[in-house]
Amino acid sequence: MNFSTLMNKYEPRMKQIILILVAGYLFFAQFSTQAKYIKLLPVPVPAVLTLGVGSLLFLYCLLNRERLTETSEFDKYLKRFLFLFIISLALAVLSAFYTATFLNSVEYMNYLKSSMITRLAYYFSFFMFFYYGYRLLANEPKDRESIIKVYPLSISLLVAVAFWQLAYFMFNIPFLNLDTRSFVHSVDGAALFDFRLTSFTNEPSYMGPFLVDLLILAFLFVKRKWVYAVVVLMPTLLILAFTFSVSAYFNLVLVIGFLIVYLMFHPRFPKKILWMIPLVGVIGLLGLYIVNPDLLAKFFSPIWGRRDNLFDPTQSSRIYMYVMPFQWLFDHSIVSGLFGYGPGAYEFLAGTKIVPHTQMSLAISANNMFIDVLFEQGVIGLLLLLTGLISIAVFLLKNGMKNMYYFIALVEYFHLMVTSLYRADYVTPRFWAVLLVIAVLVKIGEMKHKDKQNVTE
Repeated sequence: MNFSTLMNKYEPRMKQIILILVAGYLFFAQFSTQAKYIKLLPVPVPAVLTLGVGSLLFLYCLLNRERLTETSEFDKYLKRFLFLFIISLALAVLSAFYTATFLNSVEYMNYLKSSMITRLAYYFSFFMFFYYGYRLLANEPKDRESIIKVYPLSISLLVAVAFWQLAYFMFNIPFLNLDTRSFVHSVDGAALFDFRLTSFTNEPSYMGPFLVDLLILAFLFVKRKWVYAVVVLMPTLLILAFTFSVSAYFNLVLVIGFLIVYLMFHPRFPKKILWMIPLVGVIGLLGLYIVNPDLLAKFFSPIWGRRDNLFDPTQSSRIYMYVMPFQWLFDHSIVSGLFGYGPGAYEFLAGTKIVPHTQMSLAISANNMFIDVLFEQGVIGLLLLLTGLISIAVFLLKNGMKNMYYFIALVEYFHLMVTSLYRADYVTPRFWAVLLVIAVLVKIGEMKHKDKQNVTE
């Protein structure tokens, strides 16, 4: 029995196994926000899963390259994004070795020997998972929508555990033994609630992006909108409200603002609804304030109480880590500033810099993709990355009004860019899982649009 015969015999079973693994990867993406899950193995679990699933996808696509012939107009934008990202990484690696020739630092040499290699391995795994996962799903018209539905469906578990946690805080019902940042901090005065919901994530801002993912994607997949409102929208918004996360609130407001602006230009969307959304929100808040101003003030005190130091780099560690890399970028050479200190080099800052007002070391990430990339891959690397991301955005903006799949892909992409402002998701499974979902939505949208054109002709 030759190789071709073997492939024909076992290919369907192999494909089903790999599709199940891709669905499993989408399901477990949310667990990468919990330290206990990450540390289940000596090697981080998300790294093992990404490398394993990515390698199997690569092997399958390599062996079946003659079968995977389905293409899309969107393919060239994805390839451009990955190509520019890889070029920026290659330049950053060369720059890192150049920087090492004159930067006499034990911490930098340790970074080169460990963290840079680890980060490159992560990128390699993510690229394989995303690119070959997309190639496989693009050629699976029957299964691709079912596979990507797993991602929003899995987030319902996150919401369910959050309700369990809420019951724990309100009624003292036993909860999971997890070390999360569920306490209220940096607040002066009384707060109505002395907790923040985290579900099984490490902190509220980790949960926020997933909740908004659910709100966006479920709108597409739940056909009856009253069911969506009752089962998805209201419960998820309630949980999001109790995160008391400035980032999550900011994220949701920006997504709603984007929706309002974009739909203003939609020729068939009723404009009255756009004015009603913010109007209902404002009237609701004003009504609560008139009825009981103290209640409203106390409820939002975990947010409002942090306003004085929220954007002050001398008082906020997060803002300090956003601002200072611009100053440190050209500390050593123009080459390092232009091409970066190397992938994962923010960890070098964590070993050499402190936050003045806390006297603690910096975190290993600024929790902002663009700031991290600026320091690690330099000005040129950031510009290359932005070029790839903007080209995808332009494509989605041009096609967003063709059908619901394109539209949801656009909104989810905007949301992903917003979360990249306050989460370093680009080195976690969520970023690449969401990119895969977006790419598959575009593929489905393209097929639906072609079918509609064929019918009208």
